[in-house]
Amino acid sequence: MPKQLHVLDDIQLRAWISRGEPVAKSDGDGLTFTLSKTGTASWILRYRLGGNIRRELTLGNYPDMSLAAARRLARQHRVKIDGGGDPAREKRIKKARAAADWTVNLLIDDYQEKIMPSLAAGSAAARKRHFKKCIRPTLGALSVSAVTAADIVLMIERVRSWSMAEQILCSASRLFHHAVGRRLINANPSAGISLDAIKGAKPPPRKRVMLTAEELHDILSKIDHAAGRKYGLMFRCLLGTCVRTAELVKSKKDDFDLDKGTWWVAPENVKTRHGMLIPLGPDLIEWIQELMDMSGDSEYLLPGMYTREGSHMGVTTLWDVVSGLQDDHVFDARYFTPHDTRSTAKGHMRNLGVSNEISELALNHKRRGIEGIYDVREDVPELRVALQLWSDFLVRCERGITNVAPITSAGA
Repeated sequence: MPKQLHVLDDIQLRAWISRGEPVAKSDGDGLTFTLSKTGTASWILRYRLGGNIRRELTLGNYPDMSLAAARRLARQHRVKIDGGGDPAREKRIKKARAAADWTVNLLIDDYQEKIMPSLAAGSAAARKRHFKKCIRPTLGALSVSAVTAADIVLMIERVRSWSMAEQILCSASRLFHHAVGRRLINANPSAGISLDAIKGAKPPPRKRVMLTAEELHDILSKIDHAAGRKYGLMFRCLLGTCVRTAELVKSKKDDFDLDKGTWWVAPENVKTRHGMLIPLGPDLIEWIQELMDMSGDSEYLLPGMYTREGSHMGVTTLWDVVSGLQDDHVFDARYFTPHDTRSTAKGHMRNLGVSNEISELALNHKRRGIEGIYDVREDVPELRVALQLWSDFLVRCERGITNVAPITSAGA
């Protein structure tokens, strides 16, 4: 019986599509019209190699590719098949070669689309900054398959800071791990690279920075515009309460009693696992109330924007933003880290006449000889006075009044 050819017509095709039921109908000589459960209509060419090996080649979608166009393309492929060709394999090879032509810029775009949404907000912000500031300018135009370990080493050598080099190497490693997963390359060019070999041993911890009144003025007067009001308020609250970033980020709105002017920092949120009642003055109450107004229905003072629903903001989010501003030289100030807000607070409180004992209490440091003197759940008057002095000092700094004399009466 002779082969039946051209058995389909457009009326049949449109009827099957309107019914919405999955079908697979042959037009003859291997050309097949298929309709998926999701309603995608496609042209498939089915053929055999050597009489045994079955192959399928997707030609295109209907109606983007008409019935007549599908028949013409199927005939062209049939000529190749009859001559010993394998168009399905050729298509895979062509696709693989196209993948091999990916640049690092394209790889970064793909990584940001596929991987970045699953990262914590802080990690995503840091990785995006590393891509923009370092990896794109250095490697972006290169083919992914052409990047070598030497290219990575050269990029790392140009990074001044040891810790920043460590972060960028990590971002590069995750980026090229993604390339390996896509089979664009067979091995990660970042593998085996040693920062010790490139930049020497990791330096000892840096000396803490105590920001000057002038530096505080510059930062506080610029941060709202440069980072956004929310981050500006967070920064003020960190400075004004002397807490660690995680303690603020993990706080819930129920932890605050703004009528009494107190904030209970729960033990599970504290590095030392010692909870603490922090007195809040008028300025801190105003800043926290504004953050509460921004938080919507969340139980957290600082709800996450990109993290899972019902969670708090990422612990590193604020500092990823602040670090980016420092990298862009937005502030006329020395480079500072999260812990420097605490050393800044202690230094200025001491200059304002606050005793070492109370300044240590403000930082919630555990010190021998004072355990049991203060009940952590009590509102300590000396601490309230000290934090009010410090808060007043910050407000004056923001306004540009930096010649604040010590107030010895605060010697709590």
